[in-house]
Amino acid sequence: MAAFAQTLNGIPYKYGSVDPNEGFDCSGFISYVFNHFGIAVPRTSVDFTYMHHEVDLKDAQTGDLILFTGTDSTLRVVGHMGIVLATPGQEMRFIHSTSGHDNLGVTETPMNSYYKSRYVKTVRVFEVGK
Repeated sequence: MAAFAQTLNGIPYKYGSVDPNEGFDCSGFISYVFNHFGIAVPRTSVDFTYMHHEVDLKDAQTGDLILFTGTDSTLRVVGHMGIVLATPGQEMRFIHSTSGHDNLGVTETPMNSYYKSRYVKTVRVFEVGK
């Protein structure tokens, strides 16, 4: 799943879109990747808040979803998300579609201080080993 997500690097950001020919918003990117594998997931980032398979950030594995607040981190409501890319012994990073000024569109980002301040939770869509 992560390898497929990485093939989408560079697709531009487009609010409300799940179409790779036009671009993705953050949850549209997640929906597109999971739907490619026949896995149904919520369409909006806030709906991922209610997934029950929460894991500690330190236990995050490739393919887990990482949830963040929107750009106003004082509102602790999920407004952004990505797919964890975990490599043992290296800093965790994630792939997401961002409207940020530096990397507009699908990109890989390290779990830096900006995203740590916006972190809400990590969820596992499916159990490991199943």
